[in-house]
Amino acid sequence: LKQSPLSEFRPPESIDPQDIMAILYSSGTTGFPKGVMMSHKNFLAQVLVSGDGGSRLLEKNDIMLGIAPFTHVSGLWLYSTALSVGATVVMLSKNEPKDVVLAIEKYKVTQMIQFPTFAQKFLQCPLVDKHDLSTMKKLIIGGSTTPTVVARGIIDKLKLKSFRHVYGLSETCGAVAVTPASIEHYESVGMPNPLTQMKVVDVGTGKKLGPHQLGEVCVKSIYCVRGYFNKPEATAKLYDDEGFLKTGDVGYYTKDGYFYIVDRIKELIKCMDQQVAPAELEDLLLKHEAVKEVVVTGVPHPDFGEAARAYVVLFQGFLESKALEGQLKKLISDQSAPHKQLHGGIEFVSNIPKSDTGKNLRRALRDSYMKRFVAAAK
Repeated sequence: LKQSPLSEFRPPESIDPQDIMAILYSSGTTGFPKGVMMSHKNFLAQVLVSGDGGSRLLEKNDIMLGIAPFTHVSGLWLYSTALSVGATVVMLSKNEPKDVVLAIEKYKVTQMIQFPTFAQKFLQCPLVDKHDLSTMKKLIIGGSTTPTVVARGIIDKLKLKSFRHVYGLSETCGAVAVTPASIEHYESVGMPNPLTQMKVVDVGTGKKLGPHQLGEVCVKSIYCVRGYFNKPEATAKLYDDEGFLKTGDVGYYTKDGYFYIVDRIKELIKCMDQQVAPAELEDLLLKHEAVKEVVVTGVPHPDFGEAARAYVVLFQGFLESKALEGQLKKLISDQSAPHKQLHGGIEFVSNIPKSDTGKNLRRALRDSYMKRFVAAAK
């Protein structure tokens, strides 16, 4: 630089807070991925509030294990938050459970972020009980609904002091709700962050709903993005008339202000003219000792229009059988209403297809079933 002619010097251009800082693509679990346009203002507000300015997800003395990719909002957001507070981030090139266990012990990790599907794999890793993970006292989890058995299991296994459920989207540059820095309210996604309003509306009418009424969760915040890159139609549908971003998630809130996410609207199954949340049935099935992983989708049914079908991965040592299928169906029938039964059947599979960030791809399983269903009907 010192040897360059002065005439070649160009002062940096001024940046407008509303200028686009990054375009990250949504996960595409319920449709095609869309380029989410994040402004400097959106993102920096999110980082400041997540650090010293609000929810304090990360603090200066934290050593955080990074397994989320930079191309996913959770990685870009939390690693930037770590930089803002002066925390340490340990990056892994591999994020298999065994690699994570060894890294926690080696680097004395105090905090990490996990997706629910990874947390489930982590719990099942035999190395967890063979290594010193005592420094790991705080965990952030988000990305999709977390089965109760997984949340409670990892709290107990690691003897966590803080299990923080975060709720957010690519379209909000990170979290808009978070649980307290404790192990309380772990089944919820917490309360709205500073600078954030949340509401629940009727999916059909858009009418605002009260506590414990199920509807679409909507968000209004400085973190909410301008829209989608080169997708004007999708952008036009993103916000309602009051300026709230429509998340596409079904949930409710309690009288004390805690929000709960049930499932994605597009994932809901309509059986006997009533809505069924796949995540609710998956949570129940995971309680069976034979079930390692499970995904529930809706499939066509001649009498009910649509019905729930479970795709089950078994633990080693368990074999698929009519008897086991009967046990799983009974597990659901004993604890669920008639429209929530597995009228679409059970299919034992060797693995569950996943996105790059570990989200279960229900759509892929449903598409595979539909191809077979259509072929059989010919």
